[in-house]
Amino acid sequence: MDQDILIKMDSVYKYHYTNSLETAALSGIDLTINRGEFVSIMGPSGSGKSTLLNVIGMIDKMDKGSFLFENNEISGLSQKERTAIRKGTMGFIFQSFNLIDGLTTFENVELPLLYLKISKKERKKRIEKALESLEMMHRKDHYPQQLSGGQQQRVAIARATVVRPKLILADEPTGNLDSKNSLAVMNILKELHNTGSSIVMVTHSLEDASYAERTIQLYDGNVLMDQNQHKKAV
Repeated sequence: MDQDILIKMDSVYKYHYTNSLETAALSGIDLTINRGEFVSIMGPSGSGKSTLLNVIGMIDKMDKGSFLFENNEISGLSQKERTAIRKGTMGFIFQSFNLIDGLTTFENVELPLLYLKISKKERKKRIEKALESLEMMHRKDHYPQQLSGGQQQRVAIARATVVRPKLILADEPTGNLDSKNSLAVMNILKELHNTGSSIVMVTHSLEDASYAERTIQLYDGNVLMDQNQHKKAV
């Protein structure tokens, strides 16, 4: 396989079950994402956007098909095996921030590094660099409830990127932010992309999607459109 290919999916299906009813959330997805790409995923509610992101992020297991990540087949792996791959290679950014209220900014960003058993000296170096780059070092001892929504999302981005992931997955990263903070977050993601990060982002916003170099439209669990677009200047 081409070494520039990060993700390759062939005929991927994912089913949801409720009261003995089977619904296909993903209906035979074929998808290739290269290293360094910034891809947005759009579509109406129920189209399979978050399901696809969760399968890519190895949070959910697909039911049928082939999923190669860095040329390694993921479909047959256990949850424990998927978690082992995910924690060192992926960073997640959520609409609801998902920060831990009882931890400071510094401690929230530190959390994924603890799972990787990185030394205290190296952790401090990485955390300070991440917070400084996002202009949040002056809030390192604050708790989430002491931060604005925009500041909380900056902390979430620092936490996602401090492990130096190969892939950043963002699920509606500006969904709870006003227009000013949304613009700031999207410019941060664009800068991360400009420095080589691979990003896959689910969004309802055409404005946010315009920052990506490629947009995938989903409908009823199928890829309706896969379109390259001009890069948005920052």
